[in-house]
Amino acid sequence: MKKYRFFFHYYKRYKCLSIHYKDECMRAKDIVCNVPIESKWNKTQPNLVIRGFARSVEIVDNICYIN
Repeated sequence: MKKYRFFFHYYKRYKCLSIHYKDECMRAKDIVCNVPIESKWNKTQPNLVIRGFARSVEIVDNICYIN
């Protein structure tokens, strides 16, 4: 199964996390991440994002599972 780039950051307007994966934006309260991640600083908002590569991203009961 192919891995795709994902990233997530805090979404201040809705007070949750915003997860971006395969051109889709999802929101969740918590994240369970089972893959290596790294931080990336941007010059514009969002200033800090956490990113990595994942085979799947699913949201169950407002918790995002990244595998």
